[in-house]
Amino acid sequence: MSNMRILVRDLKLRLGEKLGPLGWRPVLDDEEEDYVSFVKRREGGLFSQVAVSFTVHDPGVSLNPSVGVGHEAASRLAASFYGLPAGACAVGASLVELFEAEGREGGLLPRWMVVSDDEVAATVDLLILDLERFGFPFMEGFLSLPDIVRHLESVGHSNFDLGNLAISYAETGNVSDGEMTVEKMAVNAKSEPPFVAEQTLRFVASFRKHYRSLAS
Repeated sequence: MSNMRILVRDLKLRLGEKLGPLGWRPVLDDEEEDYVSFVKRREGGLFSQVAVSFTVHDPGVSLNPSVGVGHEAASRLAASFYGLPAGACAVGASLVELFEAEGREGGLLPRWMVVSDDEVAATVDLLILDLERFGFPFMEGFLSLPDIVRHLESVGHSNFDLGNLAISYAETGNVSDGEMTVEKMAVNAKSEPPFVAEQTLRFVASFRKHYRSLAS
């Protein structure tokens, strides 16, 4: 194992040691060497996620942290509608974005970077402090699925955002707005690359089949 891979391994272990006592559990994925994530279940079917990707380069390893919030039922439905093995957060932000939103300098380097194993503990400890100051408050701002709806209504509407918004509308009982939202997705699909458009239209068809069957 190369020195850089040892650093990644030790960073993952340290992150688990620090986040575990705070109630975060690791999401195990043996295929993701350069990525680790932790989730925490919350009231109302919500979950929060802390994710860190690792960029291996000379002379060390950079940590690229992000945070997100999702709704368990909505996340499962999104995965099913897209034909994916697992769902994802409906809203999220990189820790750098949250730094910038507070008028502070973020940047991937050199704040969250290690060049030797001696720096692993201090770097992870700094990252945890940054999460507590900027990442956790972002996630705690979402207390319910309607909070996610309001956020998605206000952000730029990629088809990913629209898909999450459509399901969130429907899961809060507003199926009519969900239908209008997937219609926008179907229109957007006309200008998407063929593979992406196919996935989008699969989502649209699955959404309509699922919620119309519930209504019948």
